Amino acid sequence: MERIVRQRIVLRVGKTLLVDGPATVQVASGMVNVMGAVFAEGSWVKVRGFRRTPFHAEQSEASLVVEGNNYRVIDGSTIPSSWLEAAEKTATEEKGVVMVVGEADSGKTSLATFLVNYYLNFQGEVGIVDSDPGQNDLGIPGTVSGGVVNKGLSDLSQVKPEVIEFVGFTAPESGVEELKDAVVRVLRRLRERGIGKIVLNTDGWADSKGLSFKAELIRVVKPSFVISLLDGEKALVFTRVIDPSTRMIQVEKSRYVKRRSRIHRRTLRMLNYRRHFARARLVKRSLNETVFLNHPFLKGEPARAPWGLKELGFEELEAKLYMGTLYVRIRDEVEEPVVLNVGGKKTIVLGEGWERGLLVGLGRESRIIGVGIIESLSGSEVTVKTPLTTGFDTIKLGEIKLDASFNERNFYWRPSRHHD
Repeated sequence: MERIVRQRIVLRVGKTLLVDGPATVQVASGMVNVMGAVFAEGSWVKVRGFRRTPFHAEQSEASLVVEGNNYRVIDGSTIPSSWLEAAEKTATEEKGVVMVVGEADSGKTSLATFLVNYYLNFQGEVGIVDSDPGQNDLGIPGTVSGGVVNKGLSDLSQVKPEVIEFVGFTAPESGVEELKDAVVRVLRRLRERGIGKIVLNTDGWADSKGLSFKAELIRVVKPSFVISLLDGEKALVFTRVIDPSTRMIQVEKSRYVKRRSRIHRRTLRMLNYRRHFARARLVKRSLNETVFLNHPFLKGEPARAPWGLKELGFEELEAKLYMGTLYVRIRDEVEEPVVLNVGGKKTIVLGEGWERGLLVGLGRESRIIGVGIIESLSGSEVTVKTPLTTGFDTIKLGEIKLDASFNERNFYWRPSRHHD
């Protein structure tokens, strides 16, 4: 195991210390600027794994104690001048949504953090919404999450999610309408709480379909400003697909963003699940007192399995018609849903206990209030693992399955583009 190095660094005025996580940094003397927030003597800043945090000695020399193995000192600030200009321009309006768009690893989260910190100079509190269901900094993967900030922060993960909407997938393209509706609901709920200024951080899906989705999101959200980190051909395409009346500000990418591979992103999600369920408990609920929003067997109508299914070697336990699709549960453990065309009818075959390990949204009084993992489901009750301490009466199934170590895999039980 790599030994963590503890090192004191004197940071002269105008210099920036770049620290890669996992690490912790103590401000031993002086003060530093971290993404627009000032941290004075005695402050501690945690840098998460696969993240990079800049500590800029803006006005005075600072002494920092670093516990970590990867850091370096550079000249100047990591905040591009175009970010500061965009913050100044968009801070003039007390209310409204400022939407951040860009590719993955372009600095969207850093820019959103900087904007929140900057707006706090003029606002008592600022809303932040993370609409990336794959790399969600506020909440758990598979959700759109919103929170309220009233003091400077170094990382969006420090914001407690006060509002969540469960979509149940990590790839935005898996459900664009559901994702769009979830963003609208989270923004509405923050406004109902009295939050006027809100930063909306979007996902990194930036091919032609992804940019068209962002344009549609702009149409329904109606942000006051859109700040774009896109460049080159993607910037041109985006300009063509958005409404011409959109107030868009083009800014440059940060040169110091830490690049993350697919494995890194998957590991971050696993750590996020693990942290979220660290203090989870098992909750049993009677099916008579629980509403399943989208369960194909509990919500479906009884049906007959198509002729020929038995000849394929499947022993039918249950068949239901749900949302125009026939679902058949068989006496077998099936790793993935099997999509068949039997007798000209599209059929999805699921195994016994197929719900075990599914990530689910938990609601009360028609609002999602948390997430859980289905541990078991019998004919009379459901057992859910969840950190929620309040009761729930609604369950919404997702398409993410987690094992005991919180490793994930997609479980596409609903008809979608993945089944075409």
